[in-house]
Amino acid sequence: MKVAARAALALLPLLAACAATVAGCVLLYHYDNKYTAPEPAFDSGVVLIDGQMLAEHPVIELVDGWEVYGGRLLSPDDFAASTRSGNPLKPDKTVFIGQYGGFESFTPNGSPHGSATYRLVLKLPDAPRSYTLELPEIFSAYRAYVNGALVAQEGDPDPASYQPATLDTTVTFEAGGTTEIVVAVSDFSHFYSGMVYPPAFGLPNAVAQMLSARFLFRALLGAAALTIGLLAVLVGFLGRRIKPALLYGLVCLCFTGYIGYPLVKTFFAGYYPFYALENLAYCAMLVAIGLLMQNMGAVKGRRALIFPLFGAAVCAVTVVLHLMLAGQGQNLLTIMYGYSQLISAYEWLTALYLTFLAVYTVWKRIAHARPILLGTVVLDTALVMDRLLPLHEPIVTGWFPELASFVLIACIGVAVGAEVARQYLNSAVQSERAQSMERLLQQQQSYYAVLDEKMEDTRALRHDLRHHIAVLDGLIASGQYEELGKYLSGFKQDIEAAAPQEYSHNRVINVLANHYSSLAARQGIRFDLKSDLPGSVSMSDADLSALFCNLLENALEACIAFEGEERFIRGAVVLTGNTLHIRIVNSARAGLKPQGDNRFASSKAEGRTGYGLYSIRMITKKYAGQSNTEWDESTQVFTHRVTLFLP
Repeated sequence: MKVAARAALALLPLLAACAATVAGCVLLYHYDNKYTAPEPAFDSGVVLIDGQMLAEHPVIELVDGWEVYGGRLLSPDDFAASTRSGNPLKPDKTVFIGQYGGFESFTPNGSPHGSATYRLVLKLPDAPRSYTLELPEIFSAYRAYVNGALVAQEGDPDPASYQPATLDTTVTFEAGGTTEIVVAVSDFSHFYSGMVYPPAFGLPNAVAQMLSARFLFRALLGAAALTIGLLAVLVGFLGRRIKPALLYGLVCLCFTGYIGYPLVKTFFAGYYPFYALENLAYCAMLVAIGLLMQNMGAVKGRRALIFPLFGAAVCAVTVVLHLMLAGQGQNLLTIMYGYSQLISAYEWLTALYLTFLAVYTVWKRIAHARPILLGTVVLDTALVMDRLLPLHEPIVTGWFPELASFVLIACIGVAVGAEVARQYLNSAVQSERAQSMERLLQQQQSYYAVLDEKMEDTRALRHDLRHHIAVLDGLIASGQYEELGKYLSGFKQDIEAAAPQEYSHNRVINVLANHYSSLAARQGIRFDLKSDLPGSVSMSDADLSALFCNLLENALEACIAFEGEERFIRGAVVLTGNTLHIRIVNSARAGLKPQGDNRFASSKAEGRTGYGLYSIRMITKKYAGQSNTEWDESTQVFTHRVTLFLP
């Protein structure tokens, strides 16, 4: 039951992320979707937009009611002439924009390339006024007419002189009553052809605000990803090429290229290489995410090469196919369908593989893996919702996979940031330990020098011993017992001074205690240490030295800063079975900064590292122990207890 309860608790955040993603997708589908936005009435081939409709919805998505004339580039004059002749042109189909992705759906030969004309008739309020028509990307060259006047043209749609160019643009015109919109399109060089995205129509200020909100939203996403990506790359290089930071920077930069395409098409009308770069950035982003998660999950060997090689192959196919499309006039319908299936398979296989990696890293209890798993669940759910709700064209925000990718990148950023911080702290701790070992070696050398000096004093005492015996014999013979006592007392002090202080049988503890007792004596600080530690323990000298050195260093600094009369350091090192207990008690000034959880902030001056406390906590964690601090304000005494469970 306990295992089941723990499993349920572990699944709860994942279910919550899944539910939140579903709810977000449903909300976007209903409230930020051109296909679910309020539609005007449609009667006898005419879209009816009255004053009340414009008052309630100043921006209207022109989705339905478009007449399509396949294989023909028509102008308003052609429609007018056919009407005058009594034989008006008849459309091949009446469609909603987005119903088909190319001319192959309504041309006799089924080619993805060719020409077509779109026509929509609006019934507006009779009083003339200004309106704005948004023309999103139309693939891949077109002429747009309103009431017989040419209002926009991108590229050259004439097959004989075809020149592709796409651009998101708007046109503002004055109209009233019956209004005709005609768009003549040709495409011989793209995956899509014709009008794929529904245009927006409405009052100029309202359309401008809608477009500004869309641009601002996407620009903020792109700017955030670009800034974070550049910072991550900088941190990766400055931090001696920290691989997670570099890979995360690559992910963010690819994401910027992926979502930046609509921003580019707002300003640049050129066709190549923007769309190819968008597809390449998307494929490369998935590869980079997989590589990053493999790195964090420590996936190595030949199996780690399968996914990046597959992703690199898809990226290569993307580049080659776009180069092939650059050769205008080619009918690549089979290849284009195959590429579409390849991208779809790549997307789903990558999502499954990323999910496996995320679960694997959490199962292996790799640090900071849970946020990545949550982000992966969001991406998986968004991909499923993208299939369940296919008729989704965002008005302001973005498509489900785009938004989910940003969430995943944000979650990865949390994990990578924590991992980079951990690596920096571990590096600092390793440096602290190296410095502790260096200090230990220096202190051992000075301790050996003291031992040599004490041995010289001992040899001198032994040399002078016969003289002392002669003096003692003389004092005894003359009955000068009081002088004899004074002489023996002084002789005893000389003997004690000639012997080094033995604080512990353990070499590391003894050397450090002698060193810090000497430093404490110079500052007038009373030093006392009790230890029953044997000569060797199942703990590395580096860990023991770093731990004990940091404890005594902190205690000495606190005593030096203490302004009270009695300054002292008292320590105890006790080994009970395989449990090592260390307690350091010292006088300390008021004003220590508690951080909660029995922790206190470093009191080191600005510009100094303060890694000692972190080093103590890391060593304690390594030996599955505990580190507790207590501050008694009434007695101004600070106590630091460390308990380690030695192997």
